[in-house]
Amino acid sequence: MKLQLPALILTAILATPLFAADPIIRLDYQLNNHPLQVDHDTAQVMNALFSNGISSVINAPIEKDLWSRVRKGFVIPDIDSPLVSKWENYYASRPDYLNRIINRSNPYLFFVVEEVEKRGMPMEFALLPMIESAYNPKAISSAQAAGMWQFIPATGKRYGLERTWWYDGRRDVVAATGAALSYLQEIHGMFDDWQLALASYNWGENAVKRAVNKNLAAGLPAEYIDLKMPDETRNYVPKLLAIRNIIADPAAYGVTLTPMNNQAYFTTLQTGKHMDVSVAAQLAEISVDELLRLNPGFIRPVIAHKDDRQMVLPIAKKAAFERNLAQYTEPLLNWQPYVTKSGERFDELASTFGIAPAELRDINDIAGKDNIARGQTILVPKVAGLDISERQTLAALHKNRESDAIDTGANDAPKAMPVLAKTNKGSEHKVAKGDTLFNIANRYGLSVAQLKALNGQKSNHLAIGDTLAVQRSNAKNSKTAAPIRYVAKRGDTYSLIAKKYDVELDDLKKWNRQNLVPGMKVVLYQPNS
Repeated sequence: MKLQLPALILTAILATPLFAADPIIRLDYQLNNHPLQVDHDTAQVMNALFSNGISSVINAPIEKDLWSRVRKGFVIPDIDSPLVSKWENYYASRPDYLNRIINRSNPYLFFVVEEVEKRGMPMEFALLPMIESAYNPKAISSAQAAGMWQFIPATGKRYGLERTWWYDGRRDVVAATGAALSYLQEIHGMFDDWQLALASYNWGENAVKRAVNKNLAAGLPAEYIDLKMPDETRNYVPKLLAIRNIIADPAAYGVTLTPMNNQAYFTTLQTGKHMDVSVAAQLAEISVDELLRLNPGFIRPVIAHKDDRQMVLPIAKKAAFERNLAQYTEPLLNWQPYVTKSGERFDELASTFGIAPAELRDINDIAGKDNIARGQTILVPKVAGLDISERQTLAALHKNRESDAIDTGANDAPKAMPVLAKTNKGSEHKVAKGDTLFNIANRYGLSVAQLKALNGQKSNHLAIGDTLAVQRSNAKNSKTAAPIRYVAKRGDTYSLIAKKYDVELDDLKKWNRQNLVPGMKVVLYQPNS
């Protein structure tokens, strides 16, 4: 009987008037989350199947705020590293930068959250484009990694991201998201560890595998925090966890996040035919700029149709596009390929086809020093002469093809932190005006979670005059403290070194995350006297 229940439930739901009517109503339900109405007989069936009644199944609460939904999916463990605090401080002190990333993610984040949920992956991965590209599908790195998920050409090709003269799949938000999540799942399968999967995404899975094997061969732990790796990778996971921690508890960091609606902005469809970018925008009743913002992978005036290539449109415009396409009687293409003859001059070809030489060069990626054709195929207008709207389309395409440097927030001045009031006791802090949990924790070398745990505090509320318990590690007693490097000798232990330099043993082990061996340079910090 248990095996028959899913079929019985599905039959009962599909028998309702709402779903039996026609497929358009079903689509409308999916897009707009209309409450499901059931008749009396169906309700009795559902009540018999579920002890809590139909309302508990049909009327389950839906999060209105996307951030609330995101927070519920955070599962990657914290790491005990000062780099997390460093990056928490970086992002929390640049709230305009953080919200600039969030605003840039607005059209895409809901989609990414949905895809992460479908795969049962940690919700931290929905934030990964924040540190990869600042959520910019047009971003490019010095290593020529491109798109929101920063694929290099080889890895993109491996995961099915096409790069043609017409289209760059690394810039395609939908295709690249699928490829990135598949890649992350694959490398998680290699290590069964999401932090190592993240390190592999940045450094390469083979490099991480070698580092893991090296530690294991030496009898050392082989988690992310234990591996020797490049500085970029060493900071990679702490960056993501820092953003995760701020989004999980923004008030604790004195940050106000831009609200995000928990609803889709776009949907996908296949054009079914080749067509001009300008025609597609016209059929969807949107501007060319908006079409390209959602489809930054389209880099030529023509959208080349392929069965596995999708176009992204605002949900509200999909029906208009399909209706207008069915009724459209004008040519879908106003551009055509032209095979040049060796010796033809590009300036003369531009004149022949009624297009400015600069426009012909830009559309076809013809270098300024190339004046004579070599028999290559180029794209030209079908009808000589371009009107104003067509020239505006070319300008929008030119802007879309341009890649953007990754916005790292380096030009954002950090906001001034409030002066923190101290009691005479080094283990306490008196709350003053302007204090936040983050500022206080940062001052005393703690994480927000540690500060809240020390004080048995569950909320972020602080009252002026309250006294909080704090722990001040020796390394944090002075911002001007410089590291000391002690060369370990035979017979040394961390305990003996801690006593010799009057530092806490736990701090010493935190600064040096490896087994102590003779000749090793032990890093330690002492406060300035």
